[in-house]
Amino acid sequence: MPSMVIHDRRLSGQTPAYYNFVMQVNDKTSIHHIVEVVARRARQVRKLDRLHILCHGYEGHSDLGSGMTIPTAHGGFGLQLGREGLNLFNYGLTSRWKGLVDEIVVFACAPAETYQGNIGTRADGRRFCGYLALTTGARVIAGQDTQYYNDTSGPIDFGAWEGPVFEFSDTNPEGSRILDPSSYRVQRDRASAA
Repeated sequence: MPSMVIHDRRLSGQTPAYYNFVMQVNDKTSIHHIVEVVARRARQVRKLDRLHILCHGYEGHSDLGSGMTIPTAHGGFGLQLGREGLNLFNYGLTSRWKGLVDEIVVFACAPAETYQGNIGTRADGRRFCGYLALTTGARVIAGQDTQYYNDTSGPIDFGAWEGPVFEFSDTNPEGSRILDPSSYRVQRDRASAA
């Protein structure tokens, strides 16, 4: 089961190492480079079973539909991954992963959130995750809520998911809720990598 993790180092903590490939990135790493390295590593093993992305998710206080600022922050604005991030403006770059990745699990805050006033805008997280699934042909697993994790002892551990978790695919880009997302975990030790 070939696997890979991308860890944007702005998410503090030790990078989990129980993957076939480990990629650490930061605010100077271009999204083009990240996409190309994943594609190259996937071709080396014919296909990745799992690609885990550990990063911050962008949240904002905008109701883009009405053009108003709201008091509560909401997600869905994309991922803080590399210099440019990954969002609805550049998700098409991941077409290089088409047929090379079976499953993408996004460990970030609220990538699959769509605040009511942001449906159909650049902050439509469910649409972003659906487009990512359509573009890559992979199943995309992402949470709707802010995620919390432990980074004090050993590799990053997100533990149990906070809030609803959704699975998006090229046959179901609207996504469906996963009732028991416990099997989607960071591979932080040999047992969880099996």
